[in-house]
Amino acid sequence: MNTTFIIDGGAGRLITAIPALEKYAINNPDDNFRILTAAWESLYWAHPILQNRTFNINQKGVFDLHMKDRRVVHPEPYQMHEYYNQKKHLIECFDHGINNTQDHSDLDKVNLYITNQENAAAQALINEAKQKKGKKKVIVFQPYGSGMKMADGRPTDDSYRSLDVDFALKLIYNMSKDYAVIFFGEKELYHPGDSYSVSFFDKGADLRMYTSLIANCDYFVGVDSVGQHIARAFNKKGTVILGSTFEENISYKDHFTIYRNKYVPTYVPIRLSNIDCEFANQLNYNTMSFDEEDIQRILETIK
Repeated sequence: MNTTFIIDGGAGRLITAIPALEKYAINNPDDNFRILTAAWESLYWAHPILQNRTFNINQKGVFDLHMKDRRVVHPEPYQMHEYYNQKKHLIECFDHGINNTQDHSDLDKVNLYITNQENAAAQALINEAKQKKGKKKVIVFQPYGSGMKMADGRPTDDSYRSLDVDFALKLIYNMSKDYAVIFFGEKELYHPGDSYSVSFFDKGADLRMYTSLIANCDYFVGVDSVGQHIARAFNKKGTVILGSTFEENISYKDHFTIYRNKYVPTYVPIRLSNIDCEFANQLNYNTMSFDEEDIQRILETIK
């Protein structure tokens, strides 16, 4: 019987599932498996194994077409003991859920693909940013995670994975002294006082464009969000600024420079206990608080 995998959640989860799905394809060549996801399926475009197997779950007839006569597997890393105790990475937990194994030694790193056209377009935008700012090197900066929402006219992240907007602006200003900084994020979150970074909203910036820009930049700076996973896929060095989450299971401490303040986060048991998530978030309010000294330390990691 063929298999359908349901991979839900944010874009970072789709990316970290890739090594396990590639492994499954190698070990199960006779399984014409498919992948269903509610969003971000464009991350699998151009992937030689996964592109033609991936479909959006929010379409009419999906049950009859992709589930009824198949084995359905819905892996959930957040509910695995090793994950919520920071013993295994998200990639390894997807391997456990998809391939039913505790041996992760044969996993590849995350692999993303862009087309030749996307690569050429990104190179042109990178050169445009360099010329506009008169710099030789380009940083892609993602200051906000998916939890950043507008509240009373101000962007706020109650999950404490995003930078404060004013701190982000100060960091952009300081980075822009030496580098061309490309802003990676939603248009409504672009600081009205930001005259220092380069944005490509007028060029139709989307996740595929940002993926291509990261693939062609010199360095990545960001938070616990999709950008860091893209940067790892393309072997880009970077600085990842963390607050309420743990590098052991959501980032790549062997590849990136991880930057934190002095406050130790409380684990947020997402998809396990909603009420305890709320209480944990209340304890994590200081984990994304930074000052001028932090800016200088972050700049040092970049240099």
